Amino acid sequence: MLNNKLSYLLAAMILGSSVVSAESFSTMEYIKVSSSIPSYTTVNEDVPSEQCQDVKEQISSGTQNADVVGAVAGGALGGVLGHNVGGGTGKTAATVGGAILGVLAGQNIGSKYNTPQGDSYRIVRKCQTVYTTRSRKVIGGYTNIAKLKGQEIRIESDQPLKQIPVTVTYSY
Repeated sequence: MLNNKLSYLLAAMILGSSVVSAESFSTMEYIKVSSSIPSYTTVNEDVPSEQCQDVKEQISSGTQNADVVGAVAGGALGGVLGHNVGGGTGKTAATVGGAILGVLAGQNIGSKYNTPQGDSYRIVRKCQTVYTTRSRKVIGGYTNIAKLKGQEIRIESDQPLKQIPVTVTYSY
């Protein structure tokens, strides 16, 4: 029994001296990753699209004024006829009167041939750009999980890891 007490005392002294004068060292160890879980982030984007529709537009004829060719031709013909009708001092008045009447008649006849019959329309395609906001999920990183001596270690990274570097300190 004394030997057992002496053994315990000797063991306690050895342990006590090692605790008091303990030494340690650190080393880098690589722990195998058991799983990498992706982390998602929502990204909003404005996506352009073109929307078009056909629109009915009225066509302006551009012939709202009397026909110039008809007026000139009517004035010349009226002037010649008035010149042949009158005599003496009345000849000048007949020429001028015939020219004026010829211009009026020429405008009337010419404008009838240049005016479109009824309303004219054309179909025009009109387009506009419209933006639609779309959300989508993208991978923003990974949570890498490993275990060291029963303790779970988690580290975030931008890609999945195969190993996690860990500094381990040993004391003796």
